[in-house]
Amino acid sequence: MAAAAQPQTNEGFGEMLRRSRLAAGLTQEDLASRAGLSVRAVSDLERGVKKRPHFETVRMLADGLNLALPDRAALLAAARSSTLPAPSASAVRPRLPVPPTALVGREMEVAAAVALLRRPDVRLLTLTGPGGVGKSRLALAVATELADEFSDGAAVVELASLQDADLVASTVVQELGVHEAGGKLPHERLTDFLREQSFLLVLDNLEHLLPAALLVGQLLAACPGLRVLTTSRVRLRLRGERELPVPPLLLPDPDQLPPVAELAETPAVRLFVERVADVKPGFGVKADNAGAVVEICRRLDGLPLALELAAARMRLLSADALLALLGERLRLLAGGPVDALDRHRTLRAAIAWSYDLLPPGEQILFRRLAVFAGGFDLEAATAVAGGGDPFATLTQLEELASHSLLRQREGPDRQPRYVMLETVREFGLEQLAVSG
Repeated sequence: MAAAAQPQTNEGFGEMLRRSRLAAGLTQEDLASRAGLSVRAVSDLERGVKKRPHFETVRMLADGLNLALPDRAALLAAARSSTLPAPSASAVRPRLPVPPTALVGREMEVAAAVALLRRPDVRLLTLTGPGGVGKSRLALAVATELADEFSDGAAVVELASLQDADLVASTVVQELGVHEAGGKLPHERLTDFLREQSFLLVLDNLEHLLPAALLVGQLLAACPGLRVLTTSRVRLRLRGERELPVPPLLLPDPDQLPPVAELAETPAVRLFVERVADVKPGFGVKADNAGAVVEICRRLDGLPLALELAAARMRLLSADALLALLGERLRLLAGGPVDALDRHRTLRAAIAWSYDLLPPGEQILFRRLAVFAGGFDLEAATAVAGGGDPFATLTQLEELASHSLLRQREGPDRQPRYVMLETVREFGLEQLAVSG
């Protein structure tokens, strides 16, 4: 990457831009071409004719200069100082929470999300996936990776406990420490605060507050330097939204198991072993337990929450003994950490959260579809739906998939088939029995 010359004391944006361009060996014409700007715009910025550079313009220039992260942050900071007065107490960079455990096996997902949010055309990214797949933890890792690239920082706002979408704006305002301003409404204060900031806002657990998507759209329209990363079991359905589905952790192939040392590095196995070691020091994958460990991870679909809850049960069990109890996994996988969300303390509660968000008609179809152990196609789904209308059934299947309760796969005949995670299907069978 090109490196900017070391900034001089009290150097303005124009001077820094010019020195960075010269350090990269570029003419104004070269930089304009790379950044997608006019030569006149580059010239005006360097000479200080334009004293309020748009933050999107600064990002395009940084991309054109191929700046390393520290130099990119310095250029953004120079643009910030040239457009705004000194920050008030309400503009202090918020601190990201420190995770209690290390993130395991998500290197590819972090890299994909970071790459998307660095693109100038992606300002809203939604991480979707089933309950317990680790969306919140992944979002925190992404925010931590990107925070220094935003001159005003990044913040994570947890919304799981909120019940009213109308309170999202005031919750974010409180989290960011935005001061009262002349009797303005929370969303107005938030817009004013973020309007000229280079900021990454993470809204965590938004699926039950979908009317607040309109607030997100309004903020993005009014605040050009803002990027928003949300986690939700359902996409927000806003224009310009990019969705990144978060899959379960990668599982080993039970038919072609690698050597034990390689097996232990498979993401699902690694997470399970690390969490077991928290309650049973010295535990590891060995020749005599490798088969059971792999089958545990497979039966739990590689779902991080399920693996962690199962690992906590290993204090008094062997891998074989735990595996024998997985026939009733929803009863077994309970008793999560007391500082976790209520719906993440049991696997049943995590799945029920998604189920309860479904309309009644989709709940009925979900229960009926749980009878298919190996997945199903549209014809089979239409048959159990009872209406005989494949188009209506397809719409319902789309709703279930949007809530991360179904996944699509290509069948042997290249026709689409739909499957549930086994943990999700077991919950569906429970609900089918309860419904009579």
